[in-house]
Amino acid sequence: MDAQRRSVVGAGAAVRLVGAALFLAISTTLWLAGGRDWGVYPPALGLYAAVAGILFMLRQRRVARGLGAVQSLVDVVLVYWLQSMAMPLSPFPTGVAGFSLGLFALVVALSGLGLRGTVVYGTALLSAVAQAALMRQADVGWGAVAIAVVALVLVAVVIHYGTGRLRNLAVTLSRLEVDRALEARRFQEVEEARRTIERMLADAQAQNAELQRLQRDKEQLTQFLVHDLRSPLSALTLSLSWMEQEVPRQGVLGESVRTGLAVTARLDRMISDLMDVPRLEEGRLEPLRATFPAARLLEDVRRSLEGVARARKLHLDVEVPQGLELVGDAELLVRVVENLTTNALRHAPSGGRVRLEAGEAADGRWLAVRNDGPPISEAARGRIFDKYGQADAERDSRRGYGLGLYFCRLAAEAHGGRLAVEDAPGWATSFVLRLPA
Repeated sequence: MDAQRRSVVGAGAAVRLVGAALFLAISTTLWLAGGRDWGVYPPALGLYAAVAGILFMLRQRRVARGLGAVQSLVDVVLVYWLQSMAMPLSPFPTGVAGFSLGLFALVVALSGLGLRGTVVYGTALLSAVAQAALMRQADVGWGAVAIAVVALVLVAVVIHYGTGRLRNLAVTLSRLEVDRALEARRFQEVEEARRTIERMLADAQAQNAELQRLQRDKEQLTQFLVHDLRSPLSALTLSLSWMEQEVPRQGVLGESVRTGLAVTARLDRMISDLMDVPRLEEGRLEPLRATFPAARLLEDVRRSLEGVARARKLHLDVEVPQGLELVGDAELLVRVVENLTTNALRHAPSGGRVRLEAGEAADGRWLAVRNDGPPISEAARGRIFDKYGQADAERDSRRGYGLGLYFCRLAAEAHGGRLAVEDAPGWATSFVLRLPA
C-alpha cells in the first residue's frame, strides 16, 4: 500500500499537469476569441500548471509521500479562487457556480488516488464548503446548495468505497500469497524431512546389515575360539582323569590332580559363560529345570576353588540347611555361584573369609556368597550388574571386562529370580541370588 501511495503521487501530479495545460489552452483560446469573462483563467491556470510540474518532478523523492493531501488542498483553493474571480465577470454567475460542482467532483476523485479515506473525506468537506459558498454568492437557493453538497459527499463515499475495495483486495491477495508461500515452504520442508528420513533410514538399514554381518562374524569367531580352547582343555582333562585313576587318592599328588580337574572344569564353565551371554540376552537359552540338593552345588564350587582360596590364605566354607533342595538349571546355577565366589576370593583380604550359603524364605530359596573384603558403595550397586560394568572401573581395569556379574544377572533373570548386593550382619559384601518358590 505504501508503494502504491508513492506511485499515485506521480500519477496525480501528471493528471493535474495535463488537466491544467488543457484548461489553460481552452481558456486562453476563448479569451483571445473575445470572451472577457475568460480572462481571469489563463494566469491562475499557468501558475497551477507550474506547481503541478514541480510536484511531478518531485514524485520520486522522499518528500513526495506527504504531498497527496497538499495537492488536494491546492486543488480546492485554486478552483474556489478561479470561480470566485470569474463569477462577477460572467453574465451567467449561476452557470459558473454550477460548473464548479464538476471541478470539485474531479478534485475529490483525484484525492482518492492516495488511497487514504481521511484525505478523500477531508477534500470532499472542503469542496462542499467552497461549492456552497460559490452557489450562495450566485444567489442559488439552499435546496440546490444541499443537493450539491450531497452530491460531493456521495462522490467521496463512492471513491472511498472503491479504494477500500482495492485495499481489501490487496490485503487478501497479500495474505493468499503469504499463505501460498508458507504452504510451499512447509511442503518443501516436509519433502526435505522425508528425504532426510529416507536417507537416515537407508543408512540405518545399511548399518544394521553391517552390524548383523559383524554379529555373525563375531559368533563364528567365538565358536572357532571356543573350539580351539576346548580342544587342548579336553586333552588336559583326559590326562588329569587318567592320572586320578592311576595315582593314590591320598597324598599331595592325588590332591593336586583333583585340584587340576576342578580348575579345568571351571575353565570349561567360563568358556560356556562366554558362549551363553548372547543366548541369554536374546532369550534363546531356556534353563533346564530339575530338583537337586543345594549342598551338592555349593560343595562342587568350594572344591573347584579350594586351591585358589588356599593359595591366598583364605578360609572358604559352606553353610547349607540339611536337606535343602533347589529347582533350576544346576549347570547354570553352578556357574553363577562360581563367578560370584571367584570375585569374592579376588577382593577378600589375605587371611579373610568367604562363605557360600543357601537358605529358604517365604517367597522362595536363596543362594549367597559373602566375604569380608571392601564393601560395595550404594552408587556402584546399581551398575556392577550391567554389561561391562564394574564397581570401580579404574581400580578394576586389569581385573576383567565386566561380563561375569552380567552373566550372573542374566542367568538369575532366566530363572525368574533376582541377583543383588544385600547387607548382612558380620559381612562387608554379600551377593544374594533369590529364586522364586
